[in-house]
Amino acid sequence: MTDGENDDDIPVLTDAIERVPTTSASMHGVDLDALQDDICSSSLRIAEAMLLDACREAEHVLMERTMSTLRAELPAIVRSALKEHLDK
Repeated sequence: MTDGENDDDIPVLTDAIERVPTTSASMHGVDLDALQDDICSSSLRIAEAMLLDACREAEHVLMERTMSTLRAELPAIVRSALKEHLDK
């Protein structure tokens, strides 16, 4: 602080807030309800698309895993069943 300044000259947060215009967005022709609806609708569309993509991905992974297991184990299952029935 210089010699010519005193503590009363330092702006504080409340001074800055008091200088902000107090008009709300609705006073400027913005329909807050419509804006809220648009934001929610857009967000839900994005979330739904992401969930559908994730479900498709998970389904693909499960299908591949199941088919891989069947390819690996089915021949042994068939061989065992054939031996059991043909060796009688």
